[in-house]
Amino acid sequence: MGASRWSYFTPFRHSAQDALDDLREAVFAQDAEYYREAGIETPAALMASGRLEEEPAHSVLDVERVVRCEEAMEEPGDVRVVEAAEAMELFGTAQPVREVVEQALKRTGDGWFPPFDRGSGCCTIVYGGEGRPAELCFWGFTGD
Repeated sequence: MGASRWSYFTPFRHSAQDALDDLREAVFAQDAEYYREAGIETPAALMASGRLEEEPAHSVLDVERVVRCEEAMEEPGDVRVVEAAEAMELFGTAQPVREVVEQALKRTGDGWFPPFDRGSGCCTIVYGGEGRPAELCFWGFTGD
């Protein structure tokens, strides 16, 4: 199938891991028939089955844990939190609004936008009115 990029916006939560877990549950529920054919009932069971190693989902289902690490140090299955300095580099501001993030994600095909390794992702806080966190954006790169 090749490589593909994916992205999702989800309501802001202080725990990016909780937000990722909820997002994965929602995406799994949308595609449940596909995965349940193999007797898999949860995203955790899907990850444990090894099925995604054979045929990635090309979605947020291919990642499972939020990490804080240096740029380009995330492992397969990781979603690296984009910190303020990197947000400045990627979005031109440490507090990007949704429109700015959407525009930046459109440029991901240029090859300069993280993550650079397949099977991993990134997330950032997306700001709304009065500079308050409104959403989290998760994006990644999957390939087989």
